[in-house]
Amino acid sequence: MLRACRIAVVACIAAAAQPACAGSVLYRGAYGQPESLEPNQSGVKSEQTIMLDLFEGLTSYGADGKIIPGAAQSWKVSADGRNWTFRLRPGLRWSDGSPQLASDWVYALRRMFTPATALPRASRMFILRRSREILAGRVPPGALGVSAPDTVTVRLELENPLPWLPRLVAGQEGTPLPQKVVEKFGAQWTRPGNLVSNGAFRLTERRAGGTIRLSRNPFFHDAARVRIEAVIYVPSDDTGSLVNRFRASELDVNAWPGFAPRQQEALKKELGSAVRVTPLFGVRFLRFNFKRAPFDDIRIRRALALLVDRELLVRKVLPGGERPGYRVVPEGLADDGAPGRSELQLGTMAERGARARALLAEAGFRTRRPGPVRLRVPSGNGEEMCLAVAAMWSAAGVPTVVEKSEIKSLIADLRRGDFDIALTGSAENASVEGYLERFLSDSTYNTGQYRNPVFEQALLKAQALSSTAERRAAVAQTEAILNADYAVVPLIQEVARNLVSSGVAGWADNSDDIHLSRYLSLQQIAHSSGLADTP
Repeated sequence: MLRACRIAVVACIAAAAQPACAGSVLYRGAYGQPESLEPNQSGVKSEQTIMLDLFEGLTSYGADGKIIPGAAQSWKVSADGRNWTFRLRPGLRWSDGSPQLASDWVYALRRMFTPATALPRASRMFILRRSREILAGRVPPGALGVSAPDTVTVRLELENPLPWLPRLVAGQEGTPLPQKVVEKFGAQWTRPGNLVSNGAFRLTERRAGGTIRLSRNPFFHDAARVRIEAVIYVPSDDTGSLVNRFRASELDVNAWPGFAPRQQEALKKELGSAVRVTPLFGVRFLRFNFKRAPFDDIRIRRALALLVDRELLVRKVLPGGERPGYRVVPEGLADDGAPGRSELQLGTMAERGARARALLAEAGFRTRRPGPVRLRVPSGNGEEMCLAVAAMWSAAGVPTVVEKSEIKSLIADLRRGDFDIALTGSAENASVEGYLERFLSDSTYNTGQYRNPVFEQALLKAQALSSTAERRAAVAQTEAILNADYAVVPLIQEVARNLVSSGVAGWADNSDDIHLSRYLSLQQIAHSSGLADTP
C-alpha cells in the first residue's frame, strides 16, 4: 500500500544554459541494491549507472553514449600507442569545493592495485604498466604506469597499445578518488555526509535497504547545464514491482533490465512510446564452474551448448528483439574480425541434439553427475530463459533445476565459486578485446576459473600488435580458441529494455544503454511524494 499521496507537479522548461529548476526531482528505478558506492568496487550495470552520476572519468559519455571530454579537456597518444597524456580542465573541484588535482587519479589507480586495498574491477586496468606485478605484491604501487607531471596532467603508461583507452577511462576505471576523505573515514568514506565526488551529482541520502538520493553538484564543471536538481534511485530485485511503480507515476525511468520480455507487447499497448527497446552491444551466457566436475570436461560443456535451441528462445521465450548468440562477444563491434561460423549454427537442431547426446554418453555424464545441475539466475532477470534452457537439458537426460537469488547474493556466490552454472553476461566494452579479457586467468571477472594457456598467450600476443589490421585478425583467431573451448554457453545478444516517461526529455537510445542523469530534464511530471520515504 502506498502512503497518503500528494501530487507535486514539476515543470522545468528553462533554457539549456540555465541552472536546474528548484524541485526538479528525477526518480529512477534501479535493479538491486548497490554493493558499494566506491568506484571499481561494483560490477552490476545499475550500480554503474549510479556511479556515473556521482563520478566523472578522464573522459565521459555524451547523451548518445559517444565518448566526449570529461574531467580531461583533451588527450594525446604517443606514436607507439603506449603513452597517453590527459590534460585536465582548469579549476576542477570536488563536491566539497576542494580542488581536484592530477594526483587524485594517481592515488585512485594505485589504490586499485595495492594488495591491501585492491578492488574487484582492477583487472579492467591491467593494461597499465606493471599493474599485475603490483597486485601480486612483487613491486611497490609507485611502479604503476600512472603519473602526474603537474597538477593538471595525468600520464598513463601502457603495457600494450590500446586504441579504445578513451572509452575505458570514461567508466569507473577512469575516475579519481579524494585521498584525504578516503584516508580520514576509511571503509566509511562512501556514507552520506562523508562521500565526496566529482560528477554532476553528490550523495545526500542513502536509506538502509531503500532509496538513494543524489543532489546536483554545484562544483561540477558543467553544473550550469544540469537540469535536474536531484535524482532518487529506487533499488529493487523485483522488476515487476518497479514496473508497477512506473505505471503509478512513482518512477520517471525504469532502466535495465527494465521489464520481463513477456511483458513487452502488453506494456507497449498500455504505455506506448514510454517503452524503449534498443539493440544492445551485450551478450548473455551461461558460465561454467570449472572447479566442479564434470564441467571441466569439454565434451560435457560442448554437449550442453549444442542442446540449446537459440532460435526457439528468441522466437518464443524472448519475443522482444533479442538475437541468437553463438559467440562470447556481440556482433557489430568496430574491431570485430569475425572468427567464423560456430558449430552451434551448423545443421538442424535435431542433428545438434544427436551430437550432444553422443558426447554425454561418451563422457559418462549420468554416472559422473548423479544429482541435478543447479542453474543459478538473478531474480527477475532472465528466469524465463533459464527455465527454457533447463527444460531443453532435462529432456536430453541432464536433469536441471533453476535457482534464483538476489543479484548481490549471486555475485557473492560467483566470487566464492559456489555454483554449478550461472547466467551472466557482458555489455560494457567497445572492443572485442574487452570481452575476451574477462576470461584471462587473473581477471576478477573470471569467476568460473577458466584456464587455457593457449588462449591467454594468443590474446596477449594479439594485444602487443600495433597494426590495426593485424591486431583485428589476431584477436579474431583468439576468440575462435575461446569459442571452440566452450568456456561458456552463449545464449543471446541482448536488447535494452527501458521505461521512460513522456515527461522526460534528453533520453537518447544507444547501443551501450548509457544514460547519465545530467542530460535529462523534466516536463510536468506528477509524482507520489510517498515514494521518497519508502524504505
